[in-house]
Amino acid sequence: MSKTGNQREPSSTHPSSSKAGFNQRRTGHMTAPHPGPKPEKRRILELHAIFLSHDGRGDNKIAIRHLGNCLRVMGANPSEAMIDEHVRQLKAASLRRISFDEVMTIYCSLGKHGGRSSPQKKQMEVEQFTASLNLFDTNNSGFLPAVKLRRILSQCGECMSGWEVDDLLRGRINELGMVNYKQLIQDIMKD
Repeated sequence: MSKTGNQREPSSTHPSSSKAGFNQRRTGHMTAPHPGPKPEKRRILELHAIFLSHDGRGDNKIAIRHLGNCLRVMGANPSEAMIDEHVRQLKAASLRRISFDEVMTIYCSLGKHGGRSSPQKKQMEVEQFTASLNLFDTNNSGFLPAVKLRRILSQCGECMSGWEVDDLLRGRINELGMVNYKQLIQDIMKD
């Protein structure tokens, strides 16, 4: 028990995490950066409160389908491919609900920035995204037809669903049906 009340402090291990070498398999071939340092106690308590907000049963565990949302609310930014890989491995270990300790293991495995980019890397990513979309901008105007951009976003790389693309482009299509993709990238990448 903590000194501040009846809240339990998160423990460092959980029995279900030792199932069939779960931790070793989970991080063995992931593309995430090397594990970052463990957050300070105050931050751990904040992360635990966020975790508990995703616990729909009150059993101090969350459904694995909520893993991505939970990590993102915690401030991490893992890709959908990373989340899918973790979920696949959790299912292979016969886990459907996971503890705070297991979520923290994944959170810490995302590296120093919790899966977020450093300012230098973020600027490099902005330039890469802009250069990629510039390939489709034959007039070099900084604008792409919304129809073409919708097709790119829904069919290339980590594809977005139709409603995600609609939400992203809402209010960004001008009267000519064009989208300022440079401004779109800047808006997406800013904190």
